[in-house]
Amino acid sequence: MTKGISKATVCHICKKPFEAGVEKVRDHCHLTGKFRGVAHNRCNLTYKNPKIFPVIFHNLSGYDSHLFIKQLGKIKGDIDYIADNEEKYISFSKKSAC
Repeated sequence: MTKGISKATVCHICKKPFEAGVEKVRDHCHLTGKFRGVAHNRCNLTYKNPKIFPVIFHNLSGYDSHLFIKQLGKIKGDIDYIADNEEKYISFSKKSAC
């Protein structure tokens, strides 16, 4: 066990203190690989990543956003959008079918 893990007193996920004999683990983000904190082994195993993954484009209406819409339309799920015209979209979001 590393120094940081042994010094931790509270699980960063459930915010409850560590009890004697309970395994502590290093929790990390599976998207970025960044260390999030020390957690109970059970909390770490049951932790779920959010189902929303925001992607932000600055000045999207000035680009060929219809190309994004065309490709997203090939994937199962609904698309919500605000169109400026047939080829320019001000905003859009994709809802996954799963």
